[in-house]
Amino acid sequence: MQPVAQHADQKEQEAVRLFVDAQRAVEAAEQQLQQLFGYQQEYSQKLTATDSASMSPHLLRDYQSFIAKLRLSIEQIHIDIENKKQFCEIQKQAWLKCRSRSHALNSVVEKYKLEEFKQQEKYEQKEQDEHAQRIVTKPDNS
Repeated sequence: MQPVAQHADQKEQEAVRLFVDAQRAVEAAEQQLQQLFGYQQEYSQKLTATDSASMSPHLLRDYQSFIAKLRLSIEQIHIDIENKKQFCEIQKQAWLKCRSRSHALNSVVEKYKLEEFKQQEKYEQKEQDEHAQRIVTKPDNS
């Protein structure tokens, strides 16, 4: 039974590793989103601060195009984050299932160990009682 419990422990460790990796992927995507928000804000402020009338039409169009691309990237990252969060939740549930199985198997192993220990104690006590009985009933050769 011990090898089964050890295998379950290993599966739990792998599941927790996958869950942590999924969490990190969510965090990385959220950081990337914040960075894009920062860029978008920075370029929008530059466009607002600059007199668009004094800006060449080509430069104005480039700024607007870049800001539009940032918005599109932000929308895509929002979708990516939601997908990563869903995957993370799946990994979490898988880990919790593995953890539950591992704990159950470890409990069974501990129960068997305790039962084995009690049986060994009973056996040793019986041996001691029989030995004591033999000494008491041993005929005296005097």
